[in-house]
Amino acid sequence: MKIKQFFPFLLLLIACFLWSCENEPVDPDDGASITCQAPESFSVSPLINNNSVRIDWDKTSGTGAWEIQYGIRGFRIGTGTTVNFNNDSSIINGLIGSVTYDFYIRTRCSEGYYSVWVGPLSPGSGVSTCADPTGVTAVRSNTDPTIANVACTLAADGNSWQVQFGPAGFTLGSGAVLSSSLPTRIISGLIPTASYEVYVRSNCSDSQNSNWVGPISIPATGASGDDSFFALIDGTEFVDVGPIDVNPDSLLYSQPSIYIIATDAQNNAIEINISDAAVVGTEYTNNNLPTDMFRFVFFQPLPTELDIDTDGTLTVTERTATRIKGVFSFNAFNSASETVEVTSGTFDVAIP
Repeated sequence: MKIKQFFPFLLLLIACFLWSCENEPVDPDDGASITCQAPESFSVSPLINNNSVRIDWDKTSGTGAWEIQYGIRGFRIGTGTTVNFNNDSSIINGLIGSVTYDFYIRTRCSEGYYSVWVGPLSPGSGVSTCADPTGVTAVRSNTDPTIANVACTLAADGNSWQVQFGPAGFTLGSGAVLSSSLPTRIISGLIPTASYEVYVRSNCSDSQNSNWVGPISIPATGASGDDSFFALIDGTEFVDVGPIDVNPDSLLYSQPSIYIIATDAQNNAIEINISDAAVVGTEYTNNNLPTDMFRFVFFQPLPTELDIDTDGTLTVTERTATRIKGVFSFNAFNSASETVEVTSGTFDVAIP
């Protein structure tokens, strides 16, 4: 080839090379600035109803905005499905039960700026880089019912801990937070006639915390003699609860159970059906299976059934022959499998 012909050809090759490099597929996260803390205590629930998962992480730190990216196990970041989450987000729908997924999460620091990705996690797994506290107790003072003493035992890697508390049934992340480097912590300003809940977590470093452990109940003064029921429904209190009906002779999946019904002034009602075999201190999960230990139904208003829950937890905190107490949380779904109500609360009722 003559020199005069070679140079134009060489320039053409260089131009083609540069053009092809500029048009190669790229990870959209390449070059994104990392300017804030990554999410902590990230976990993904097992499949719910074979098509959904609940995403959890520590929502008390960060900017209030996060990104979830998920796809078939082993997918490359940038090729998955991205969902924007905030403090009220928890459910991802539209999954396929026969597919194994990976999930990642990162903090949205500001427009165009993010933390590092945390993950991957598959359904039913979690990340915790700091051991949870154990032996958590919360006891109201006998001499001053406006204060309570909270105590716990930290693992070797914990150098301090935090208490988060609020009215019974409050949403984790919305409560008051106190810190301590001592084995106990006093919380004050409590209303004697109100019930509270407490969560505790270990602090291992400035950027590493354990999961929140709880809720631990602080009953209202004198509450053990009166029926009480509290629920927070999508941030709105379930108020003006009238008589609470308790039937100790009902059936749940053909087995003996205790049936509790609470109705407010607007004829909204929450029904909790608890297996008579449920014991104190165990958190029961629910998927509407015959092996479940409880069942929720939320009506709004009566007699229209909003939906039976398909995702919930319940812990019995006290059980005698004449009384049952507990804490609960559940999501209700509509016919399109969309989360329409998120409810949490407590009950303390006499068994006739």
